[in-house]
Amino acid sequence: MTAPAPLPPITGVVSDLDGVVYRGAAAVPGAVEAFRAWHARGIPYAFVTNNSTKSAAAFAAKIAGLGIPVEEAWVVPVVTATADLLAHRLGRGGRVFAVGNAALFEALDAAGLERTTTDVEAVVVGHDDGFDFAKLTTGVRAMLGGAFLVGTNPDPVTPSEHGFDPCVGALLAAFRTAAPDAESLIVGKPEPHMLLDALARIGTPAATTVMIGDQLATDILAGRRAGLGTVLVTTGVPNPASPDIVADRIVASLTELLDDA
Repeated sequence: MTAPAPLPPITGVVSDLDGVVYRGAAAVPGAVEAFRAWHARGIPYAFVTNNSTKSAAAFAAKIAGLGIPVEEAWVVPVVTATADLLAHRLGRGGRVFAVGNAALFEALDAAGLERTTTDVEAVVVGHDDGFDFAKLTTGVRAMLGGAFLVGTNPDPVTPSEHGFDPCVGALLAAFRTAAPDAESLIVGKPEPHMLLDALARIGTPAATTVMIGDQLATDILAGRRAGLGTVLVTTGVPNPASPDIVADRIVASLTELLDDA
């Protein structure tokens, strides 16, 4: 991958949430200040998240509770993107076995998909605090019978108030190990789907819009695939060096970007 060019003046912002805006229940230092400044200057922003535990409304409420101006339409959650992809591929009434929580289930139901454990066409995996061997067994048997695997996101860990917790990527590894020949795909970052949706919502040119994230392999790669400028903030998951994925800017606080807007 070629070396990045310097960032032009920022006219729009697409941002990750976990590790960038907040960690657990607490705001990341500098994040509230930066987004409030962008809002005051009329620079639109949207949020994209691989976190499959909440709906857009729930994420918007959490962001607003930190003091950042936000509307539900400014949040693009991976559960909605996952349900949309499955509805497009399977049609209404498509049969899925879902591993996850209420936010994923509600999105699948709203898209007209049938959640079931029999005659499964797709195994859908999101974050699941109650994941167990029984769910793994049901999903693997469906995959061995021809179902394909859909992961909301590939993240192996996620930031939390305790440091880092296991995430969807860890669960996907179990399914793929047991049924390695089954088709599998990822909906969230590093795929660009959510970023392109967010860009359409804020209406700014890709060339002057930045994707802000804390992970090279998901956030920054997705930003580059979507044609956005990329900013890596060092407040989230530790990143191993990667010669193939390079951010346009690396900052310790989002406030460092305010002079670029």
